[in-house]
Amino acid sequence: MNGKIVAIRVIVAIIVISAVAYFYSDYILGLLAERPDFQLSANPTQIRLSYVGSSNTTTITVMSINGLDSDVKLDAKPYLGLIGARFIFDPSEVHLQANGEVSCTLRIYAMSNIEPGEYFIDISGVAGNLTRSIRVTVEVSY
Repeated sequence: MNGKIVAIRVIVAIIVISAVAYFYSDYILGLLAERPDFQLSANPTQIRLSYVGSSNTTTITVMSINGLDSDVKLDAKPYLGLIGARFIFDPSEVHLQANGEVSCTLRIYAMSNIEPGEYFIDISGVAGNLTRSIRVTVEVSY
């Protein structure tokens, strides 16, 4: 008798699990699927400024991963020492369509005398609660 009860409980458990899996299959598959995301790239990744008042550009490309469709706001944060530089994105916010890519231009101006050397800028993109970043090198030589 005890074996029959165990067998019945196993069968009931299989039926319940199958029903839950059937009714929530989209939800379960959604949990297993990769989440929408994006990535940034820069071309070129190294920029040169050669005199006060000079400027140079890099192209920032934002690429959708796994169907992300969102506005992406771009920003540049220099490390210490690059004081005197100005950063302008054109445009500073882009609309990224699902599985697409979009580009903008980052222009860096040497507004005042900057000590010669290599500096880094972190370029970040924010889409909702996602933040991604890349690093660009700025070489200053007068």
